[in-house]
Amino acid sequence: MPHIRIDMHNSHRPRMGEISAALHKSLIDGLTMPGDDLFQIFTLHERGELVFSATFPEAARDDIIFIQVLASYGYTPEAKQSMYAAMVENMAAIGVRQDTLLISIVEIDGSANWHSPAKPLAA
Repeated sequence: MPHIRIDMHNSHRPRMGEISAALHKSLIDGLTMPGDDLFQIFTLHERGELVFSATFPEAARDDIIFIQVLASYGYTPEAKQSMYAAMVENMAAIGVRQDTLLISIVEIDGSANWHSPAKPLAA
């Protein structure tokens, strides 16, 4: 049950739906997630609130979208690479340049640090 945190400039607000769909499709394609496993947090920032290098590594960026995936341990390096590639491809399909993205994955022990009850807990 990965969830994604997206930090981006407020100028992208009109495209949040497109970006959300592209990133969700990336988890489905790259990590073989179920289609209804959708958990995302968007945080919008004014210009100057996101600090980034315009040139590292070998980039020529004037904007950035930070994407952080929180996931349980267990995804293979190949699955993670597949997810990264899907994100780049799906975001490019909606007009977001590759060098605009900075993608990371944070892995946790899902059995001890994650809980989403399917039904209400007993009182």
